[in-house]
Amino acid sequence: MPMFSCPRTKTKSMKQRILLTFILMALASAAADAQSKNAAPANVDDNAAKEIRGWLDRWMKAFKEKDADAVMALYADDVIAYDVVPPLQYVGKAAYRADYQQFFSQYDSNLNVEIRDLHVGATGDLGYAAGLELISGTLKHGQKSAVWLRFTSLLRKSDGRWLDFHDHVSVPVEIESGKAMLELKP
Repeated sequence: MPMFSCPRTKTKSMKQRILLTFILMALASAAADAQSKNAAPANVDDNAAKEIRGWLDRWMKAFKEKDADAVMALYADDVIAYDVVPPLQYVGKAAYRADYQQFFSQYDSNLNVEIRDLHVGATGDLGYAAGLELISGTLKHGQKSAVWLRFTSLLRKSDGRWLDFHDHVSVPVEIESGKAMLELKP
């Protein structure tokens, strides 16, 4: 009996392979950073890494200003994102924009973000940024909020611009209870 495969399955499989490649690149870079803080891995493009840091600076500025248009200008149309809030995934720019807008609407004007333990790298037209981020501010009803998150952003260079095509934001979970561990600090 002949085997048939759906083009959608092939596309999903290719995206999964690309994601796995970036995760392995991030792990390899983190290991290299741990061995030598002064020496960059041989396969990392220093200029591209600098450009990605600039991308992150633009994202932080737009995030702090709660500017959904400026944030979304940094993402590819086909972005896939895993955020700390439901649903399990956001597919496409429109869905991710709605997530950002809903998040921004919960805060007064003093939303802040701080990045620590940043790892950035690139090879060719593919790059990544990963680290810890503190999201803090005052919610609309007056409650202060400050949560450390883990993030990984996978980027590709398109028409001379770095665009994020995959975001992953998470918090550690205590396995037995299934509860998020929101009090952890670096």
